[in-house]
Amino acid sequence: MTSKTLFARIGLGSVVLAAAMMTAPAVAAADPITDFLCGTGSAQFCPPPLAPFLPPPPPAPAPAPAPQNAPPAPSTFQYKNCTEARDAGAAPVYRDEYGYGPHLDRDNDGIGCE
Repeated sequence: MTSKTLFARIGLGSVVLAAAMMTAPAVAAADPITDFLCGTGSAQFCPPPLAPFLPPPPPAPAPAPAPQNAPPAPSTFQYKNCTEARDAGAAPVYRDEYGYGPHLDRDNDGIGCE
């Protein structure tokens, strides 16, 4: 082989190599054959595109704590009269207690059947 033919083959190989490098994807896969096949237009050999990075959502705020000294829910039961409350052993009946009713508290001081 003459030196002129050798330089022509080297030059042609360099042009092909440069063209392949310009058409190759920016991020190379682990396999150079896959890179070459993907760069030549064979989409079946191209790796799937990466999903965009999304930061994790911020944590949900903690629920508000329940009040420590919340009054109990009023009951719907009320003694019919003070005799019934005394017989049950509940007299005197205080305003936020079970069985209290406003009709048992004549002076409206929060204590029924006094």
